Amino acid sequence: MVRTIIAALDVGSSTIQTVIAEQRRGEDALHILGVGVAPSAGVRRGVIVNIEDATAAIRQSVEEARRAAGVPVRSVWLAVGDAHIAVSSSRGVIAVSRADQEISPEDVRRAIAAAETFIPRNANKEILHIIPRDFRVDHESGVKDPVGMHGVRLEVDTLIIECSTPFLKNLLKCMEGAGLKVEDYIFSPYAAAEVALTRRQKELGVMLVDIGGSTSSFIVFEEGVPIHAGVVPIGGSHITNDVAIGFRTHVDVAEQIKLVHASCLPDGILRKEQIKLADFMSEAQATHSRRELAEIVEARLQDLFELLQKELKKIDRTRLLPAGVVLVGGSALLPGLVELTREELGLPVELGKLEHALVADENTALSLIPVLGVLEWGSRRSERSGALWSPRLSRLNTNKVAKWLKSLLP
Repeated sequence: MVRTIIAALDVGSSTIQTVIAEQRRGEDALHILGVGVAPSAGVRRGVIVNIEDATAAIRQSVEEARRAAGVPVRSVWLAVGDAHIAVSSSRGVIAVSRADQEISPEDVRRAIAAAETFIPRNANKEILHIIPRDFRVDHESGVKDPVGMHGVRLEVDTLIIECSTPFLKNLLKCMEGAGLKVEDYIFSPYAAAEVALTRRQKELGVMLVDIGGSTSSFIVFEEGVPIHAGVVPIGGSHITNDVAIGFRTHVDVAEQIKLVHASCLPDGILRKEQIKLADFMSEAQATHSRRELAEIVEARLQDLFELLQKELKKIDRTRLLPAGVVLVGGSALLPGLVELTREELGLPVELGKLEHALVADENTALSLIPVLGVLEWGSRRSERSGALWSPRLSRLNTNKVAKWLKSLLP
């Protein structure tokens, strides 16, 4: 019996994550077969700076997952985020084609395609997603699904998510060097929403924030559809760098200190609590206040929340998302982060939870949510509607094998 195997990969600034799963007939939930996590190499601040090193790191992550899964990996669904993302809006307008003026699925596709034609042509940008936010039939606005309605004119408002073409080409070269084909590219928070957000949250209004290594990406849903998205240039590595400077120590030591002692709430820490650098490097003699560490962490995160607040202000949703904020990514595990986020953004806040128990360990699941979302997205590719995927992917992919070919064999 042919098995339906799906692999997803996320090339981050800190780690490269691979997850392999099986989709069994008659079951909705995916069965995780293998997970591989390797330190990022050849990647700095989300930019591939050494193709050979990045290729080797990707190969290491995939091989670890492959050994655990016991199946070969020939292609992957790939998460894309970091600073290469650009988000904009576009509107498309068409005349309804049928004589009886009933709107068909083909009319919807034409309207979305019309919205693409109004996007300024840029050879350095590739479209990842064209997402309909709202339809207007004649004078009736706020339509979510116009198919079957009657009208003369159909208009669509879309959210456009683009990515840097040079980055995608470099990433594709790394994939091919690792012996992999790319099924498609998916904006990381958009995919994460598949597994971390409920339908009710998306309807009420919610912001998902993925705090990564060098950047934090986000997506905002309302009435079930994305209304805004983007990337801000602050992530977990910035906190580590601040600690290294403040404690006058090596960045690797600062990362260990952050993992063991960091908190986002300095007011809850006694001044007498001390951190001995000798616990992390034998030759060091200095000690530092744990409260000082928390102040460093808090200051950098306040910068992050200031940028996120500006993004919410752009769409007039400051303090106006009833379902609040959902945090995912490895840095979301910082103690006190939920409380600090609630205070800074003035919204309800919670850590991301998987709708289905794809991974048993909750802490591991939180850091893997983006790549697990990509996995779920890939498994539903034939069922999804409402978003156009990578319309120019074929120009980037030099492998002529059919894009929808099953990626893995038994």
